[in-house]
Amino acid sequence: PPCLFSQDPPAAAAEAEDAAEGAEAQGLSSSSPGGALRARRCGPFQASHVPFLLAFADFVTCIGAGMTVKFFNLFFIQDKGFSPTDICWLQTAYPLVIAVFMKLTQGLSKPFGRAQASCSFFSANVVCLVLLSQVQPTWLLLVVFLLRGGFANSTSPIDRSILMDFTPSSQRGRWNAVQSFTSMTWSGSAFFGGLLADSHDYRFTFLITALVYGIACVAYSPLLFLVPRREAEAAGVAGDGGVESCEHRSAREVPLMERAAAAQASTVSA
Repeated sequence: PPCLFSQDPPAAAAEAEDAAEGAEAQGLSSSSPGGALRARRCGPFQASHVPFLLAFADFVTCIGAGMTVKFFNLFFIQDKGFSPTDICWLQTAYPLVIAVFMKLTQGLSKPFGRAQASCSFFSANVVCLVLLSQVQPTWLLLVVFLLRGGFANSTSPIDRSILMDFTPSSQRGRWNAVQSFTSMTWSGSAFFGGLLADSHDYRFTFLITALVYGIACVAYSPLLFLVPRREAEAAGVAGDGGVESCEHRSAREVPLMERAAAAQASTVSA
């Protein structure tokens, strides 16, 4: 009989409605900022590689930092004749400069992008290290030293925010452990930095560190294309219930809420 091969009109309407909702949800997923970000590529790298690129760049940076940072005070004492009081004043000004540069980096990251601001400032740190290996006047050396500290240390909050945007919450503990491991490389690289300083001088160590930092910049460079310039576009790319998920959930739930309210109103009126 025909009734065996035809659908009941209410059932057909419900199925069509469910299909429309599924198509709508699929359209939201494909046109979402997170979906577009996951489709971003820079050569062989994708958005999922951002945490690995950050970790590797941080690892290389720690190697270079350990070779030099621990010897700055000895450099000023032995090469420039600084007294302990002079070193104390210098170390007092150092974190103040870093705080100012952090504010500058945060301000520039909004119009230019977080990855762009971070890479630009860290590249300026490489230039300052090259200048530290060459300049002679003490006043100019101090200016370059403070600028280098500001450029090098002001990018950590930005890189941290990028890591949080591209890492699911279930994996953040793992990446925090990776960052803790990379910080241990300071001790090993400080040994090689001491050998370089003994065999040559501190300025030669500054130059080698600049080369190591240059490698870190190259490793960081794919993020210029993988991380969007606007921070809001990167929210929820990890797919762990971030901003993107909330927005899509709201878009899907609003029709259901409206129908539930309509059904309740009809029940009350009846």
